[in-house]
Amino acid sequence: MFVVLGATGHIGGAVARALLKAQKPITVITRNAQKADLWRQNGAQAVVLDLLDTLALSALFQQAERAFVLNPPAAPDQNTDYIERQSVQAILAALKGASLQKVVVQSTYGAQQGEHCADLGVLFELEEGVRQLGIPASFIRAAYYMSNWCTAFEQARATGQLLTFLPAEERFPMVAPEDVGLYAAQHLLAPITDTGTFSIEGPSLYTPADVARVMGQLAGRDISVSTIPQSEWLAVYRQNGFSEQAAQSYATMTDIFVHKRYPLPVAPQKGSTSLACYLQAALAG
Repeated sequence: MFVVLGATGHIGGAVARALLKAQKPITVITRNAQKADLWRQNGAQAVVLDLLDTLALSALFQQAERAFVLNPPAAPDQNTDYIERQSVQAILAALKGASLQKVVVQSTYGAQQGEHCADLGVLFELEEGVRQLGIPASFIRAAYYMSNWCTAFEQARATGQLLTFLPAEERFPMVAPEDVGLYAAQHLLAPITDTGTFSIEGPSLYTPADVARVMGQLAGRDISVSTIPQSEWLAVYRQNGFSEQAAQSYATMTDIFVHKRYPLPVAPQKGSTSLACYLQAALAG
């Protein structure tokens, strides 16, 4: 039996669908009873539980052969560093003692040690914690999710400006979440000797200007890029409902990403979905 955390999201959902297509018995874990019912209708087992319920999560891992682990993001109006580390520790505690053949861990480009750099520090701690458990593991580090742009579309369509922290003409690695999920599923199905850290990005590098051009085609109007100066990052995060702690943490993560303060992978896996294809499908209608 395969256990999938985060199956109600883009990445975990793609993992679960790929496993079902491969006719593997899976159990998805969710906090939402309605979404659990949908997975049952699709042929999966589903368990409704809170990840902080370590005993219940441990019982599921002890029944499983393999597991896909994704640490859920905390709401940005809360203390994200603290809450996300709580769930990391709960996942690690539940994995300890499980006789899993293999675990696949979802991570990110730029994962690095640091208490207040949002996902970069939290997911680094998840990676390190799993390594210390000694379970055969694949760590999937994904580039900037193309889905991150979707929330900006309505404002861009209304104003003709795409607001971003990124320089308009600078090229960045981006990836469709579904491609990440499919890649993670491949590693979950692969032999237990297939372990290590793996990176995935889209077929090309893209600029915010590329995003604006696609959005402009979908909106039927010209859309230009407006880059937010770094001196205003904290204020913008706060204005968008981030707690003071989360704003500081995300601003640090943004600085690391924008200025590429981490080694880029030498030969990453290339997903098949282009930025244009992804945005056209995600923003249609």
